[in-house]
Amino acid sequence: MKQIRFKHITSAVMLGLMLTSAVSCKKDFGDMNVNPNTPAEPSTKFLFGSAVLGLAGVTNAAGGVLYVQHLGEFIYNNESRYFNREYSYNGIYAGPLMDLTRMIQLNTDPATKDTKAVTDNGPNDNQLGHARILRAFLMLHMTDRWGAIPYSDALKGIDQLQPAFDQQKAIYADLLKELKEAPAQITRAMPNDPLFDGNFERWKRWGNSLRAIAAMRIVKTEDAEAGKTAFQEAVAAGIMTSADDDAAYSYLAQQAFESPWYTNYRSRYDYGVSETFINRLSDLADPRLPIMARPPKLAPGTYKGVPYGRNVQYETDGHSLIGTTPAAQAFPAVLTSYAQMCFTMAEAALRGWVPGGDAEVMAWYNKGIDASIRKWKKLAGSVATDLEITAYQAELAVILQPAQTFDQKLERIMTQKWINFYLGNGYEAWAEWRRTGYPVLSPAPDAVNVDKQIPRRQCYIGTERDLNKANYDAALAAQGPDELSTRLWWDKP
Repeated sequence: MKQIRFKHITSAVMLGLMLTSAVSCKKDFGDMNVNPNTPAEPSTKFLFGSAVLGLAGVTNAAGGVLYVQHLGEFIYNNESRYFNREYSYNGIYAGPLMDLTRMIQLNTDPATKDTKAVTDNGPNDNQLGHARILRAFLMLHMTDRWGAIPYSDALKGIDQLQPAFDQQKAIYADLLKELKEAPAQITRAMPNDPLFDGNFERWKRWGNSLRAIAAMRIVKTEDAEAGKTAFQEAVAAGIMTSADDDAAYSYLAQQAFESPWYTNYRSRYDYGVSETFINRLSDLADPRLPIMARPPKLAPGTYKGVPYGRNVQYETDGHSLIGTTPAAQAFPAVLTSYAQMCFTMAEAALRGWVPGGDAEVMAWYNKGIDASIRKWKKLAGSVATDLEITAYQAELAVILQPAQTFDQKLERIMTQKWINFYLGNGYEAWAEWRRTGYPVLSPAPDAVNVDKQIPRRQCYIGTERDLNKANYDAALAAQGPDELSTRLWWDKP
């Protein structure tokens, strides 16, 4: 579950060398280095499949999950106390983003776009649409963690070994453009699609949904009006319509491709369900609690969360472990869910971005709860009843009513969204918490970072500071100090 780190070379240099090594090594040697049994260019079919497989561990790494207090740590409590500062994005650039960049190059270069290695994967525009959506998802994930990142200068090989950092405002503007154009390019299934199994309509709806998510993220910025327009266009183009549209990375019931939560429980127990999360679900009498957590061995029939952010070692038998369903070997990692989109639509109605007023807010809110409970029950092998869902929606601490204030409604929408994110996309949950401040979370009592608050971003790996210093310094001059406490462009108080 740890991010890949490359100690002696910056991501920009590494990627430049990797992208060009295949051609540079042939210089002046004629056919000596040409393997007649290997195609001159990689198949875009396999580049795309490799990029999807490269999603593993990107979204459900422990950092985001711990920041939003879904989990707590039993023994090694550094991350939940914000001791870790530097996080590397090298693995994302060198893995899925490099595959997608190469795929885009092959589909746009006149010398390669009509070759068999490319056309076997379908029409160029169709491939580009799929690749651009996946690339936008990864870039959105990264800028929401670090802020300014190498974007327009990234992955250019030896033409740019020390890329500049684009500021987040510019990145968001381009991502909204990419997510507008890319779904329109998709017209048919991809023959090697591990994410949606060739369902190209789901790809289009996912791209539109990501555009709506990115548009809502900038609601507090000077670009809010452009965000509103982009959101409305995305909804009109068609967002997710049911849980069948969920974008989820499918792990397998085999050790080579298993869930990292299962891997962790194979030989050790680093994580348990946090006291914050257990207490909130218990207070709400939430029917998902028995699925998301398991009773402690020492106290069957009860739930006891791990105290969050304490410099104390806790006994696993006395606290709730991750539920057997989400800790299963093949439990999927959700990238974006229909329930998440329902809560996003509820907020949009609350803000007046879509028509309908309170009736629309409550309708989408209840749809989100319904979808989330049914999905979690289904994953656990059971079926949610209409009666238990409507009873939960009517709970005093859950129900949404017209008489509530804007903030009260937003708090309830975001709390349910937070619950639904559990062990899915933890970094997305963290971004939503930073954007709205809901649910209200207290920082780790034994925090060791400078301001003792929940981080607002993650710091760059040291090799950027050492090997790309001029661009690193320029990024900080525009964004702010390379500290956990520095707010991103969209992260307004």
